[in-house]
This record gives sequence, C-alpha cells and structure tokens, in this order.
Amino acid sequence: MSEDYVAVGRDGAIATVRIDRPNAYNALNAAILRRLGDAIAALAETGEVRAIVLTGTGDKAFSAGADLDELAGLSADEATPLMRAGQEVIRSIEQCPVPVIAAVNGLALGGGFELVLACSFAVASTRAAFALPEAGLGLIPGYGGTQRLARVVGPAVARHAMLTGHRFDAERAYHLGITVLPPAEPSDLIPAALEMASEVARRGPDACRAILNAVDVGLDSTLDIGLALETQLAAMAIGGTESTEGVAAFRQRRTPKFEVKA
Repeated sequence: MSEDYVAVGRDGAIATVRIDRPNAYNALNAAILRRLGDAIAALAETGEVRAIVLTGTGDKAFSAGADLDELAGLSADEATPLMRAGQEVIRSIEQCPVPVIAAVNGLALGGGFELVLACSFAVASTRAAFALPEAGLGLIPGYGGTQRLARVVGPAVARHAMLTGHRFDAERAYHLGITVLPPAEPSDLIPAALEMASEVARRGPDACRAILNAVDVGLDSTLDIGLALETQLAAMAIGGTESTEGVAAFRQRRTPKFEVKA
C-alpha cells in the first residue's frame, strides 16, 4: 500500500492510478482527493501518457465515498472550502486532456460514484454497485453528483436514486449508460480496462483531446455553440500534422505513428 493512499503505475503510453486504502474501502478524504488530482494531472503533463485507468485496490470497493470522520462536526462555513476543493479536483479529472477510464471493481458510493461520473467513461465488474446514499445521513452529494448523474441517466432516475439511496447493480448501470461495457468477471476487469485504454492510445492524441473538449463544453452550451466549437476543432484537425499522418497511414494500410506533444 502506498504511503499517500494513491498508487501510480506506467506501462508505456498507458498509466494506472489506484485509490490504495482497501482497509477503509478506499474512502476519500481531502488529502487523497488532492493526491489523485495531482497524480492524474502529472501523468497528463508528461506528454507521453495517452490513457489513464483509474481504479481501487482490492475487489470490495472502487471507493465507498467520503471519509465521514473528516466531515463530522464541521460548520457550514468550515465545510464550504472542503466541498469546493473536492469539486475542483473532480472537475480537473473531468477536464483532463488525456482520457481517464474508471474501472469499477466494487462499491462506488457517494464521492466514489461522483468520481466515476467525472471520468471519460467507465467499465465495471459484476461486483460493482453504484449509489448516492447521502440523504440517508442528512447530507447531499457534494462533489457534483446532483449535476452529473442527471445528465447521464435523466432527472427522474437521478432524483429517485438520490432521494432513496437506491443502488444500481453493475447490469443496471450498464443499461443506464453509467458504464460502457457489460459487467466483466472481477478477474477480467483490469485487463478489459487496459485493453480499452490501449485502443484509445492508438488514436490521435490531439484528436482525443479535441473530442474531450468538444463534449465537455457542448454539455453546458446550446447546440449552436457546441457546433461552432466542433467546426473550429474539426478544421484544426484537418489542417494539423496528426491528420496528415493518420490519412497517410490509412492509405498505406499501416499503423499510424502519432506523436504526443507535451
């Protein structure tokens, strides 16, 4: 187990980041969230990493959510900067220019589920379960859950999940679009996530960055604004060196050699 509860590994262009606190169901506190954000940002800044897999240590939990010991007894004024800092970290992961793939190996509750929702997309094992149970503690989701879950599953399903604490099992999560593949056997989860990361890493890194940017901005814009940004980014891609290599490789029936620029 890493000393700071965040473990990072690299294999060429693919990195793995693990929440490494299995004895506490990989619960998140402010320091662990900050380290997660710093680790993912540092990997993206290398200019060499093209995909990041985010998971939890063990097979019980991706993350069971916020460390309640850190929140107990705080006043509203004291809690505000803590919530804001957590939201900023999760938003930075959502805006990471390198795709971040959540591999959900067990429970993803509260802040753990909110972290999954901020990733580029997610895959899950058959042991995974997702929930925002905060209302049962007299709390509400504070790391973006009230906003992101409704955008994925629709407002009615999101309201029901948050007001009742209802858990989505892995199969239901797949059908709702929370994850992008049918649930995998636990032993197959990380290999499946790494294979998906490898597939992403073979694409043009500038193109992937532009896609992430267009989707992120478009979600909070009108269709016309989103289309205008898409036109700009698509034109830049057409005129860029990456597309020159990609089209040439396609015509020559070879694998393109894309370079990552820091």
